[in-house]
Amino acid sequence: MHHHPAPDFGRSETQLRWEEVHRRHSVLRRIVDAGRIDHDDPDVRAVFADRDDLVRALFQQWATLIGGSLDLALELGEVTSARETLQSAHRAALRHSPALYRLVTEEAATPLGARLVEHENLRLAYAVGLASPGTSTHDAAQQVADLLAAVAAPAARRTPSWVRSAFDWMRGREPEPSDVATLLN
Repeated sequence: MHHHPAPDFGRSETQLRWEEVHRRHSVLRRIVDAGRIDHDDPDVRAVFADRDDLVRALFQQWATLIGGSLDLALELGEVTSARETLQSAHRAALRHSPALYRLVTEEAATPLGARLVEHENLRLAYAVGLASPGTSTHDAAQQVADLLAAVAAPAARRTPSWVRSAFDWMRGREPEPSDVATLLN
């Protein structure tokens, strides 16, 4: 009969990785909420290998946000032109996280940021059909940049607290519309 060693109830490698993911996300959230990168923050230095790692993480967060907004706009199919679809998705992403967009825009002035923006704009151009194999990558990325620059930043909308929403619900008030189509417009 074989005896197996007692199981180790310590944290597994997977748990440690997830803790690191959550810690990275928490630090990114604090940076976005603050609207600036604090290089003296010990958590920033502990979580990100260097400034480039942090900038890539911010750009990835923006790419995920605008990519999700674009996927939703394409899925709904309510906007027919590539230009309108891309601008609608950009407006939705801006409404969701204007502070993240400001950080990404500031970092776009750096060589790394410029490369990341061009890469993301090219990805968006392919997604909406503005680029195809053989299209100049620079021209396609510039076309997207011009389209996105034409989108005015949306006015900030006040989001009611959960307490206010609960009181409104108990009083029978209808909540403000927040369906997907409204988010995209």
